[in-house]
Amino acid sequence: MQKDALIVDYGPRFKGSAVRTDEGIVCVVPRQVRERPEAEASLRELVRDLGGECGHCPNCPLGLAG
Repeated sequence: MQKDALIVDYGPRFKGSAVRTDEGIVCVVPRQVRERPEAEASLRELVRDLGGECGHCPNCPLGLAG
């Protein structure tokens, strides 16, 4: 299982994504998520809905905030 984040930038309108795979949860986290509280909250909710909890990936902005 991957324990690190791949941080990408799909532009200012992209709020991020999280999906469940056979081996866990894969999050696509926009670089600017820490500057946009609504995007951060949305991604945390997506992760929770998939049965995860933010704070486990050490280099993810969501994990650092949690």
